[in-house]
Amino acid sequence: MSSRAQDESLVAMLSVTLDRNAAEPLVRQLYRTLRELILTRRLAAGARLPSTRKLSRELNVSRTVTLDAFAQLGAEGFIDSRRGSGHFVAELRVPAGDTTPRAEAAEGASEISVWSAAGRPFDPAWQAVDLFPSQVWSRMLGRGWRRHQRSALERHWAGLPVLRAALAQHLHALRGVPLGPEQIMITSGNADALTLIARSLGRAGGEQASAWIEDPGYGAPAQILERERVAPVSVRVDADGLDVSDGERLAPGAAFALVTATRQFPLGMPLSLGRRLALLDWARRSGGLIVDDDYDGEIRFAGRPLQSLAGLDPSARVLTLGSFSKLTFPGLRLGYVAGPADLIARLAEVRRVPQSLIPSSEQAAFAEFITTGGLARHLRQLRTYLTQRRLILVEKLRAEAAELVEIMPQEVGMQLTIRLAPHLAERASDIALAERAAEQGLVLMPLSPQYREAVPEEGFLLGYAGWSEAQLRAGVRELVKLLRS
Repeated sequence: MSSRAQDESLVAMLSVTLDRNAAEPLVRQLYRTLRELILTRRLAAGARLPSTRKLSRELNVSRTVTLDAFAQLGAEGFIDSRRGSGHFVAELRVPAGDTTPRAEAAEGASEISVWSAAGRPFDPAWQAVDLFPSQVWSRMLGRGWRRHQRSALERHWAGLPVLRAALAQHLHALRGVPLGPEQIMITSGNADALTLIARSLGRAGGEQASAWIEDPGYGAPAQILERERVAPVSVRVDADGLDVSDGERLAPGAAFALVTATRQFPLGMPLSLGRRLALLDWARRSGGLIVDDDYDGEIRFAGRPLQSLAGLDPSARVLTLGSFSKLTFPGLRLGYVAGPADLIARLAEVRRVPQSLIPSSEQAAFAEFITTGGLARHLRQLRTYLTQRRLILVEKLRAEAAELVEIMPQEVGMQLTIRLAPHLAERASDIALAERAAEQGLVLMPLSPQYREAVPEEGFLLGYAGWSEAQLRAGVRELVKLLRS
């Protein structure tokens, strides 16, 4: 078949329709439709896609729409671009031990026998370790030590220089924020970073400082702040994220505000643009600092990762926290703080006091992992498979539990937040249901304990990163049985 005839047959087969009256942008509609065709195997691996020019003519849209949609699909690993040949559907490799291609066999499998011996759905702490390129990492450990041994033997309170430089380039490409190595400090994760921030900013003039934290929110930050003698101030969260006016009412002179701007934990929505601007305005007026905990912003299902708070105002006093542990494996305790150089230098001085250093061999290896393109390839594969796993989980919940739970919208992360239907919440608390679930082989993280002072909601955070589609389907069946019992 000629290339032109193949293009025409594929355009007909795709049956793509775009709704110009919908609120969803055309590029997003096209991206979502093609992604679903690939995930459901209606577009087979290796299939040649119509040219962007041909597809834009057939759909009567600007070529920018097709170019942007293809660019996003390529960035997430759904399609490959071959110079001079066009775009082709990528091979979606099934990780070892993943039984998802045989859906009919999975449906008839034992409910519990498909669980991994090392973890149970839907534990949010469990990671997609099956997707991590362990052989590549093994080579990076040797390569990193050979190339950076001399520097690795020295003390670097802010982290190995080669890793700081590599991260600066990585974050610039990912988030569009220009950074220099002097604006990055390597940490052992977000808890380590928050401890250093609290110690460096917490006590000014001998008075106890305060810090805004989100309510609901993760419990560990409040514990860290109290340990470092910083008073946590619970600021309510609504559909737009952190309510800045509530924070100003409660503690206008707080030393800093800790926010999960990309994906609010645990409710899942991003901080709205209006709230982002209001938060930056508060920081300018009060002299306060913004600490942006970007705990899983790299895993975005549609479009590029959101621009960080720092990207909205490069002059703002914003520290962005990131961690690579969830993206790789639990034993790799590496993260970073990015922000103004003077604040980074202050944090490095704070680390010097207890003389706590991050293992340099792992830093050297991770620098090589970034510069050789290993991290970028791994992130593309993660987005591909986690998109697929999330899609299966959402579809299964909608099919079998629509009247039992409400799925809260999200476009980022490794967890899905669901609310219990009112009639269920009246009958049993999420804590009681989680205790019963543990007896049935499920790990459910209840939503209500994440609230400090606000009126709690009943629901769960369902992790899906560490399990195959078959395991997720079986997990939903067990969950539905529990909720109906």
